[in-house]
Amino acid sequence: MAIRRVPLAAWVFPALLGNDAWAQVESSARPILPPPGSFFRSTAAPAPQAASQTYRPRRRYDVARPQFIDDAALGLIMPDIKPPIVQEIDIPRPALLVIGDSLADALASGFSADPAFKNTFALRQKTVSSSGLVRDDFHDWPKTLGSLLGETPPPIAVVVMIGLNDRQAIRVGDTQLEPLSDVWRESYRKRIDSMIGAAQAARLPLIWVGLPVMRTQRLSTDLQIINEMIRERVTGAGETFVETLDGFTDPNGAFAFSGPDIIGDTVRLRGPDGIHFTPAGQRKLAFFVDKPLRKRTEDKLRPDANAAIAALPPLPLPARETPKTNEITLPIPTLPAPILLQRVEIGEIRPLVQDKSATSLIGAGAPAASDPATRDLFERGLTPPSRAGRADDFRWR
Repeated sequence: MAIRRVPLAAWVFPALLGNDAWAQVESSARPILPPPGSFFRSTAAPAPQAASQTYRPRRRYDVARPQFIDDAALGLIMPDIKPPIVQEIDIPRPALLVIGDSLADALASGFSADPAFKNTFALRQKTVSSSGLVRDDFHDWPKTLGSLLGETPPPIAVVVMIGLNDRQAIRVGDTQLEPLSDVWRESYRKRIDSMIGAAQAARLPLIWVGLPVMRTQRLSTDLQIINEMIRERVTGAGETFVETLDGFTDPNGAFAFSGPDIIGDTVRLRGPDGIHFTPAGQRKLAFFVDKPLRKRTEDKLRPDANAAIAALPPLPLPARETPKTNEITLPIPTLPAPILLQRVEIGEIRPLVQDKSATSLIGAGAPAASDPATRDLFERGLTPPSRAGRADDFRWR
């Protein structure tokens, strides 16, 4: 028997590829090759093999479903019940203006993730990253806020979260004020007052959100000084300041990456930089602002909803069906008139004391009773005679 030389690749690659590759080699016009692992093999033609199948995991809908008997076959036909007419009420949503730096971006994202907020307010986000109240040459927030409040329709309230980038020197003319110095603080308070004045001039509620704790101790300490100045000016002007320190700290009051979310699960709240928030932290930040916001805008939300409901057309009443000819109309039963029972007389009533009130205690000097029956009862112990038909009349015996 002549043996033909075969390249090494014809042995190696089918062994690596598996049985499918061997099936292709065996079905080709080349001579039959022994499979790997066997030294001898018969020269007879191999038996035909079934085509290989691709593995697919079993799924739930591959299981045979139970067969249910049709209700119509059993004669069980349910009546055709028409669903009630539901009219959707499209209440116009007032706009809420959110301004500030990158932390205000996180607050706006938390508002957008709240379905209840989106059903009540229309978010108007006008945030500028890396902005603040110090660098008015980069972005002048007091001037910009005045133009934003003049937009049509005007917002229902203003939410401000700013101060992350304000640890910089304030330039006044050719002089640069050192950060957090006394003159720097005085100038910074004036810029806070200008923001408050712009909102009060437009007669809009102002909700100023405080800065949270940061991972870096020095940054966190400086931002808390800025927080104190903002809280002092905002609350002094009669506006709302929202504190966020306790929501993003551990039980000891230190910075924490993780913590409870709005439903109490412990999740990651802060980003890897120790400054910004994760989506769960954004949602929790908006949760702290939601309650004060609704409290300040409650009186403005009700008239809009009431006016929208009053402007709706009346709901069409369903047509009244006429009774069929084969239906029997039963008369409405009438209740009999109530029978009033006459009260039976209980007999003669005798007073046990005199008609006039006594002026002194009963004793030896007290006047005797004028009624003989009363005198016989108390002095002699004799009961009055029984009357006919009364319970104590035993003369029938």
